[in-house]
Amino acid sequence: MNTSNNKLAVFWDLDDTLYDHLVPFREAVREVLQPDESMLNYADLFYKVRYHSDLLWPQYLRGELALEETRVLRLELAFAEYGLKLNREQAAKVQASYIGRQYSIEMIEGVAEQLKRFISLGHKVGIITNGPQEHQMNKLRGLGIDKLIPEEMIFISDAVGLAKPDPAIFAHVNKVTGTTAEQSIYVGDTWDNDVVGALAAGWRVIWYNPRGRQPGTDHQPSYIFTNYREFSELPII
Repeated sequence: MNTSNNKLAVFWDLDDTLYDHLVPFREAVREVLQPDESMLNYADLFYKVRYHSDLLWPQYLRGELALEETRVLRLELAFAEYGLKLNREQAAKVQASYIGRQYSIEMIEGVAEQLKRFISLGHKVGIITNGPQEHQMNKLRGLGIDKLIPEEMIFISDAVGLAKPDPAIFAHVNKVTGTTAEQSIYVGDTWDNDVVGALAAGWRVIWYNPRGRQPGTDHQPSYIFTNYREFSELPII
């Protein structure tokens, strides 16, 4: 993918790509439920939470579900699928603890260096993320990413009115930023939202897969990496 003679547009997912989303979730579950951890794989449980969140999000965007109902319901569905009992009160407490911890987060090791590398080389660098606008911006501020990337290069689904995996959000980003799909790259961790969505828009995709998930379809990302040391060695530029 060497395009050294051309400037790229490199956009990044936020949750579980720039910071480890699992950490605040795990701590929230521990605080509220005090589970038997010998019977619990937090990574698998959290994967189910994100899966149900992605399924419910279009209903939220259409106004069919309130935001808090969406958040609590995804927990109830995920825990039930995992075989754990979680009543509505417990789900609400886990959600409140989880949200409260999401603004005290740190970038995954090596992320900042890679963002700065692309910026220093003159490539356009931005964020495309699903979620409520202020909530996602608070995370970006907590990480200090708002000091690296200008607001006009940050695209949040609730503010745009489009959400991944709809390829329209990627087309919207190209239109607003004056970039083209052919020169655009998306870096993300979620197969359906990030890989499938961006490829459908004609973008190239670099899949961040630190936990060894299996592809959900036969789509082909340009590269796969498990940590940012590997990412730094990819022949992207």
